[in-house]
Amino acid sequence: MAQAAKEGHLERTAHEPRDSLLHKVVLKRIYEINDNVRIYRLEIPTGNKIEFLPGQWLDVFVPDVPKAGGFTITSPPSKATPTDSAAGYLELAIKRSPDNPAAVWLWRPESEILNSELNVRVGGSFVWPPRDVDLSTLRKAVFVAGGMGINPLVSMISHLAERGCEAEFEVEVLYSFKDPGGEREADGMLFVERMASIFAREKLRGELKLFLTRTEGAEAGDGPAYVACNEVEVPFQSRRITPDDIAAALGQDVSAAVVYICGVPSMTDQFVEYLTKDGPAIAPARVLFEKWW
Repeated sequence: MAQAAKEGHLERTAHEPRDSLLHKVVLKRIYEINDNVRIYRLEIPTGNKIEFLPGQWLDVFVPDVPKAGGFTITSPPSKATPTDSAAGYLELAIKRSPDNPAAVWLWRPESEILNSELNVRVGGSFVWPPRDVDLSTLRKAVFVAGGMGINPLVSMISHLAERGCEAEFEVEVLYSFKDPGGEREADGMLFVERMASIFAREKLRGELKLFLTRTEGAEAGDGPAYVACNEVEVPFQSRRITPDDIAAALGQDVSAAVVYICGVPSMTDQFVEYLTKDGPAIAPARVLFEKWW
């Protein structure tokens, strides 16, 4: 019996809102974070305008691939607006994915794909601000990410940091990803330096908490129990995020909090179930989530 084809981005998101317009962008820069993750800068041509909310994704159409790949925008909306010295752009962070034809194309050698024209379309409903929450009542925003689930959240966090003086609430970030071991250099950890800088410069009130996980039998590494970033040393715990960690980040007044969760389906389902039913029983409108596949 033939195996069923794996459901792709367009099928998984068929129920999600998306713009009707396709926009042309140019692939201008590629930054290799580590062996498995690259960051891409898509420049918006002069005279064009692309609007989106923090947390949204793009349908990305690359040359010679008939179906779009889906990749989350990691830059805040402000970066899509040109300045006197720089063009507007969209940023994506993409994991090496041999089963995703669009990602395979984007992981070709830089010399083969730089300056290529791509077509993109904005979509998604996992966004900041939360639709059914009065921000004037908010005292705590908790962001929980597993692995590449950090992508939509870093756009939201960067957006909030730009408006830091306006925020009356604290921001707690719980970020779990695979422990690279060794000296644990921050520039090889996706968006750790960016978020550490936001908190070190007090653009947001709150804290970044890291949880580094290892596969069974993997070496713990010989580095210190913190990640050294340019401006600050960020301690980490060698384990997964637990429901108790989220409860501690929320504090006592859960009616004045909102939680955003993005990670693999098993993690996301566990935490949403805990927050809305088994644990503090937060109103579902205050627990927003997206699953990373």
